[in-house]
Amino acid sequence: MARIIKERDLMDNHGISSEWLGTYIEGFRGKDGTLHPLLEVKRVHSMKVRDNCALIADGLGWTGSRRDLALTAAVLHDAGRFLQFADYGTFFDGASVDHGDLGRRVLEEAFPWERLEGEGVKETVLEAVRLHNKKALPAGVPPHLRPVAEIVRDSDKIDVFRLVRRHVEENRVNDLLPRLDVNGGYSGELIRELEEDGQGSYRNVRSLADFLLVQLSWAFDLNFAPSFRILDGDGTFAWIAGRLPSHTAVDPFVDSVFRHVEAMA
Repeated sequence: MARIIKERDLMDNHGISSEWLGTYIEGFRGKDGTLHPLLEVKRVHSMKVRDNCALIADGLGWTGSRRDLALTAAVLHDAGRFLQFADYGTFFDGASVDHGDLGRRVLEEAFPWERLEGEGVKETVLEAVRLHNKKALPAGVPPHLRPVAEIVRDSDKIDVFRLVRRHVEENRVNDLLPRLDVNGGYSGELIRELEEDGQGSYRNVRSLADFLLVQLSWAFDLNFAPSFRILDGDGTFAWIAGRLPSHTAVDPFVDSVFRHVEAMA
């Protein structure tokens, strides 16, 4: 299989951005020269989100500067995670800071924008980074910016799905999500949120069952057919459903997710 990121891409904006991010992350190594394992997870995640973005963009027929802009935003989307962990020792936004907002600030202050080409690149990337982790995109996002924000959100979700699945299957989910009760049931607040909004949020997650249920609700926030095809091809939705405890309020929601995936894939 051909590499998603080709050698010719290295002079594009997203190649410059990938190089900068690698250098920026180096500044978070400890005195012994090592990078905290959770920061390494985020470093690898950034590159995988970029590659997911390339797959989705190619599936949509995006080329040239449009594709490059999307990949630039994708690789930089978690720039705030490194300072967040350094300052607070956690990736939990509720106990620290919104990492999308922090990422925009980090990039405004530290990124060499003069190296990038193209009109509107800076503001589009900054807004896509700020919005990538929000529960939903606000209605007022400008039409020229919305597709970039949407593709970054999809690309991010795809890798988080895979990352969580891998940690669950290896019985080390608490390495990734140390606050979760692996064997706990559903949070009543989360179930009420799903019934009212059709989506769940991290603020009501207490257990692994909660977290997986929130992930399943992400199906309603995916934006592009290639994203559904990638995840359906992985068996992601079926894998999550197979690990969710049966519940009178949850089972109909799970069924609605599968109807939506079938319609969109």
